[in-house]
Amino acid sequence: MLGISFPRYSKRTSKSMEFARKQGATVIAITDNEASPLAKCSNYSLYARSDMASFVDSLVAPLSMINALIVAIGLKRKDTIHNTFEKLEKLWDEYEVYDKGDSYSILGKD
Repeated sequence: MLGISFPRYSKRTSKSMEFARKQGATVIAITDNEASPLAKCSNYSLYARSDMASFVDSLVAPLSMINALIVAIGLKRKDTIHNTFEKLEKLWDEYEVYDKGDSYSILGKD
């Protein structure tokens, strides 16, 4: 299980992580520091700062970490992901989810 929370920490996230760990799941936290409630109930913790000298916290660092994890997993499971996206593309075509843009081009020319 992957739990993500930053100050003000979500009590529901830490409680669900505690439950998952008691059930035998490997629990990974993405949080801001080792004193975080998530870090205390996880098997592994990844830390990313979210505090800024501003009235809002920035999630750029945590989201970059999540993006890097997704890319790394994708590279390890390249064949599986390729097959999944082939199936998804067929479904998206069948249900016309995306506009194929017959008269649209990236440069704005027909």
